[in-house]
Amino acid sequence: MRDSIIGIGIVGAGRWGAHHAHVFGTLPRSQVIAVCDSNGEAAHALARDAKAEAVFTDHREMLRHSGIDAVSVATPDFAHAAVILDALAAGKHVLTEKPLSTDLREAEAIKAAVDKTDCVLMVDFHNRVSPAFAAAREEISSGAIGKPAHVSARLSNTVEVPLEMLGWSSKSSALWFLGSHLVDILRFLLNDDVSRVFAVSGEGVLQARGVDTKDFHLSILEFRGGTKAVIENSWILSRDNPMIFDFKVELVGTAGQLVLNPSHSGSFQKLDGSGLSYQDMFGITPAGQRRIGGFVHESIARFLDALDGAPLLASADDGLAATRVLHSIELSAASGLPVDVG
Repeated sequence: MRDSIIGIGIVGAGRWGAHHAHVFGTLPRSQVIAVCDSNGEAAHALARDAKAEAVFTDHREMLRHSGIDAVSVATPDFAHAAVILDALAAGKHVLTEKPLSTDLREAEAIKAAVDKTDCVLMVDFHNRVSPAFAAAREEISSGAIGKPAHVSARLSNTVEVPLEMLGWSSKSSALWFLGSHLVDILRFLLNDDVSRVFAVSGEGVLQARGVDTKDFHLSILEFRGGTKAVIENSWILSRDNPMIFDFKVELVGTAGQLVLNPSHSGSFQKLDGSGLSYQDMFGITPAGQRRIGGFVHESIARFLDALDGAPLLASADDGLAATRVLHSIELSAASGLPVDVG
């Protein structure tokens, strides 16, 4: 597809749909043709910003638009599968936000559909192109810290995210919203798969505020190669944190260790009477009007590279693997027992 402009249809006109629109509207290889959202007002607003010619409230109607070559799925966590499956059936390439699906059977159906088509499907696990994790993967693969023995990892949000930022948090959890990123980046860093999990969860804080979902999951992951990881995914961190997310990973090997804090943007600090806050300098901040910004936008751009034959940032196999692990964590937390990952 290198010699033609790629027509993009975006499904989901929220915060992440706007990121997709920015990237595809900035790069010369792509053009946003249509925007779809069940909220027509939101769809029209993003279409105006993206200079898209068509607006839809039903993705199935959008898929019949002749100018669309690829579909960008930026719907809520629980609403990915139907759009992905319909887009593949219509012969469209697909970029989807994580998780591939919050339902294991749906994720397996997507993988089966991808195997039966020539269409490209990429999962936007954007931390794979974060400089911190890219550097860490090179260090681990080079043997600089020896054989990875154990990992401590945290990716959690302040309570603002489920209570105010997401209108659909009751249909997801910190595990699916954040744990999908964390499980994938550990698989990526270690170049290994999870064989067994043990997990516990807590509830009550969010339910008391009208959001019926778990407050947190704490999980132990055993990798096939022997590495053990302890991970935290919480939606009840204090609002007083300087960022709405807290992301830390420490890897201890037989010959050294790596300590990563990709959420710390301390090079930019703001104190305006309401406490200390940071601006995300590395994820999305562009350096100029015609620049797409940091690694969050770079990962979206990798989809266009994949359409030109470059390796996928993350495949349907990667998306399915993450969903399997998260599904197993939920089973373990419910049963109180370790669960083997199928």
